[in-house]
Amino acid sequence: MQNILVCQTGGWIGDMVLLTPALRALKQTYSGSRLELLLRPRVADLMGSHPYVDDCIVDEKTEGRCRSLTRLVRRIRDKSFDLAVVLHPTSFRNALLPFLARIPIRIGTNVGGRGMLLTQACGDDTNVHEVHRYLRVLQLLEIDTASDGLEFWHTDTDRRFIENLLRVEGVSRDDRVIAVNLGTTWTTKRWDVENFVEVIQQITRLVQGAKIVLIGSPMEQTLAERLPASLPTINLIGKTSILQLGALLERCEVCLTCDSGPMHIAAAVSTPTVVLFGPTDPRRHRPYGTGHTVIEKPVSCRPCYKRLCRLQDTPYLCMQEIGAGEVVKAVETKLYQKDCIV
Repeated sequence: MQNILVCQTGGWIGDMVLLTPALRALKQTYSGSRLELLLRPRVADLMGSHPYVDDCIVDEKTEGRCRSLTRLVRRIRDKSFDLAVVLHPTSFRNALLPFLARIPIRIGTNVGGRGMLLTQACGDDTNVHEVHRYLRVLQLLEIDTASDGLEFWHTDTDRRFIENLLRVEGVSRDDRVIAVNLGTTWTTKRWDVENFVEVIQQITRLVQGAKIVLIGSPMEQTLAERLPASLPTINLIGKTSILQLGALLERCEVCLTCDSGPMHIAAAVSTPTVVLFGPTDPRRHRPYGTGHTVIEKPVSCRPCYKRLCRLQDTPYLCMQEIGAGEVVKAVETKLYQKDCIV
């Protein structure tokens, strides 16, 4: 296989991190091949420097679905791909594009009738982690998928940027840095800001030399503005690129977060996480690897995968049931475990 197209236009930042073991397996199996990734615009810059991606094809959809489909099919056909690996788990369009582009070998999951567009297909399995949901597709090609570890592709330049940024903020190399991610893209995944306030207050009292660093995209800035001015935090929300965020999380001893992209980045750089789960299933989306703590509550309606909570009397119950005390204990335990290792 000389030219490989991987299709995943549904992925956000976290999905791209979880996609990495599959991309690595493809490149290692077909050494010397050229691998291009079909993706959504918002992750194009991030994946442009990915170590296992030679080029990106962005599915813009700016000219309407039909016209953009025609243009994209022509572009893909002109590249003469030998193999298409459809890793979007459900998209019909992701399977249709390589079919119309006449790529000779097309593999993916048989979902929603798209199996007829593929030359080889397997059933989908939503009871496994997303990492293995991707990797099991590669088994159609008899690819060894034993190497399933995550990795992130930040550089020493990103590390130096973070070192300087922290120095400016008064953080020394001896300080214990704890990352706190207040937000996530879904409202239903969020934990109340008031709970984060209580956790931060307790951690700074309990842990000598702790520096609480707020992380996230500029969208989370409105959440940070709701924190008391007296709260001892360092606000780095929106002040780093995604790759620089990887370097920042690598510097942290623990990351406290809800189900989000930064959660997966923290796992990829081997930073222990304390993660709060509500509407999504940690079996599929937990931080991959060891050393992480997931806090969830047995609410009957979860996992619902809804962006808007349908409970009228007790909205967001799955997140509201998580108490600040148990979160503080989990973070404190992670820091204690770090002390034991050191």
